[in-house]
Amino acid sequence: MAPGDPLATLTTPLVYTRVPRTRGTAMATLRDGSEVSLDSPDVWDALPDTRRVFSGFNAPGQLVLRHPDGSEQILFDCFQQAQPCVPLDAAVSLDGGRVLFSVYYGEKLGNGWWDGATLPNRVLSGASHARLHVVDLETGLVTPLTHQAGVFDVSPAWLPDGRIMFASSRQPFREPRLHWITPNNRPHTQLYIADADGSNAVNVTPHEVSSALHPYLLDSGRVAYGSHWLSHNLAYSSTNGSINWPGTLDNFWVVMDMDARGGDMTALLGGHRASLQASTGRTKTMKALHFLGQRQNGDICVANYYRANNLGLGDVFCWPPEPVGVEGALPNFLPRGIYNVADWSKSNDEPSFKEDGEFLGKIGYPEGMEGDQLLLTVGRGYCTQVSGSVQSFQRAVADQPNKRACDVGLYHTSVLPSKNMQDLVEVVDHPDWHEFGARVVRTRGVEAPVPRMTHDSTCQIASSDALTGETSPRRPYQFNNNYVTSANNGGEIDGLPAGELAAIRFWRVFSNPLGEDDFKNSIGNRLGLLGDVPLLADGSFKAKVPCDVPFVMAGVDADGRVIKRDQVPQSLRPGEKRVCTGCHQHSIPGRAYEASMAFAAKPVEILSTRRVPTFEDDIRPIFERRCLSCHVDDVPLMEYDKLVWDFFQESVLPERRVQVKETTDKRRQYGLQRPYTSKYVNTMFARESLLYWKAANRRLDGRTDATYANDIDFGPNHPVNISPLELRTLAEWLDSGAPR
Repeated sequence: MAPGDPLATLTTPLVYTRVPRTRGTAMATLRDGSEVSLDSPDVWDALPDTRRVFSGFNAPGQLVLRHPDGSEQILFDCFQQAQPCVPLDAAVSLDGGRVLFSVYYGEKLGNGWWDGATLPNRVLSGASHARLHVVDLETGLVTPLTHQAGVFDVSPAWLPDGRIMFASSRQPFREPRLHWITPNNRPHTQLYIADADGSNAVNVTPHEVSSALHPYLLDSGRVAYGSHWLSHNLAYSSTNGSINWPGTLDNFWVVMDMDARGGDMTALLGGHRASLQASTGRTKTMKALHFLGQRQNGDICVANYYRANNLGLGDVFCWPPEPVGVEGALPNFLPRGIYNVADWSKSNDEPSFKEDGEFLGKIGYPEGMEGDQLLLTVGRGYCTQVSGSVQSFQRAVADQPNKRACDVGLYHTSVLPSKNMQDLVEVVDHPDWHEFGARVVRTRGVEAPVPRMTHDSTCQIASSDALTGETSPRRPYQFNNNYVTSANNGGEIDGLPAGELAAIRFWRVFSNPLGEDDFKNSIGNRLGLLGDVPLLADGSFKAKVPCDVPFVMAGVDADGRVIKRDQVPQSLRPGEKRVCTGCHQHSIPGRAYEASMAFAAKPVEILSTRRVPTFEDDIRPIFERRCLSCHVDDVPLMEYDKLVWDFFQESVLPERRVQVKETTDKRRQYGLQRPYTSKYVNTMFARESLLYWKAANRRLDGRTDATYANDIDFGPNHPVNISPLELRTLAEWLDSGAPR
């Protein structure tokens, strides 16, 4: 539809960001110093995403207010600033009178780069800081908020009580240290709540040990946001064709939500790495779930894209909200009624669909608008940077109309789901600009639910029924192909009855300091033991835990060995009483808390932290005392890396290796996938680790050597003179991530 069509006229203003689109014939300098002429240089234009978080995208930028009559007003202009910058992340106040946004600053304007070539595209380079600002729409007055030098304060949201929530790098840390994961050199962010002027900021997500971004206030009064999951086995849901190799790390974003004080964290979408079928039958896999909005009918919407290469554009998923604490329906834990907004758009790391010789494009940044439609950011054209040379990219887009490799603008839907690109209505799409990230300027009525609180400002967590849950694998057990199950956010040992669960263990999670290199375990963060909380007779429990302290939970048996586990850290706000109705009960609400014994019970206090066993201080001495008289050189008991991190069984005697593939490639023939990091160590459970079986002289995973023909066997009788305390220490070490 054309801009003159009546449907294209919005009756409310909107605010958006625009950056220059690289147009016209331009020159690129190749690796050898020669130059090549580019007819469609916009193929290398970039917008923010989960890889280009603070810089690397087109610059400078402007924040623009667009009125219903099509007239525009520049609210913040980085072309007039002394330091290169881009204003992003607009959030409209609930009364519709102010816009909160962040200005991202760089040390300079640099050039884009591809395959050794210096490109003409101008990008924000050398990210230095980002600062929140608020603009009064009536007066145009822009006010910078309280800020700390060198810090990135980004992606703000207004809260129902007039305060703000935003992501910030104020607490420096680095993401989990995991095998074959190269750390990002950019700052990482957690979510803060502050007064409207930015003062009195408090970190409300200390448990986000990778990153959290872009909170969005839902009509329910809860806040949805993007959460980066890398700890434990979460990054290893696929192998990328290798052994124990993580997936594409910047795609491991999920949608979480919490109440408006930052408590009662739950998963909304992507916590189980599910996929959905589009109406065309195409499978939509979940990648970077990011940039949120909500339709007038209440449906929550989120963009889904492949990081770095697609300008933050791809698919948009929407779904009606489930009850609080319910992620979705079994077996994939997808929200009931989830749908894909535009089947002609795709999020894969590849060009957009081509129709009648023209590349269609990709969508993102959903925002609800009048008529229950969606305002979208739409990239028309090829719109990806996948692989190839400068010349091959130009050949790929040479036949496109108006030399359009990717032109990003604002459109809205006229029908949902969108059937084809022609049913979108253009709002603004100037050929010289990329317009994106629009928010409608309107008043909003938002609920303000009263959170469950303790009477004394302490922090409590309870479950009405920990014996009931949905942690069992959704597919049959397959040795060495179990990485998809282990990369789920929770799991249990296949083959053990739920009745073995006796208590809930709490570990404290410590954020990784910048520059730390001397620490290693299978979890990625140091742990400390808070304690075990026994289940009551009906399977419920209640615990008093430290406030604002990240922790991770697991279910243990009567001997203190983990048989169920979570892999996602969480934390509680002062005075919070968090109640679960099961153990990873994600598809339906469970038993009412008031009907459980925990409701009237006194909480078990686990407020102090003790160290977990380490190899050097605790486990190696046990091996010296109990094992070396027999095991001289057949098992590498005294060498941590050979014992714990031997993916290819190179330290296992040839006749004892477990063959996992029929191949002549020795590394693939014996290569073990997560949750195994060696033949001896399972990163999920001591009770699935051969090392622990041999110490206990029996197999303990609920299976026998005859159950499966191709897994790790216990083997012959293995008498050992080990004390119960030593055996428990070994189990605790394995269950705590086998730290060095």
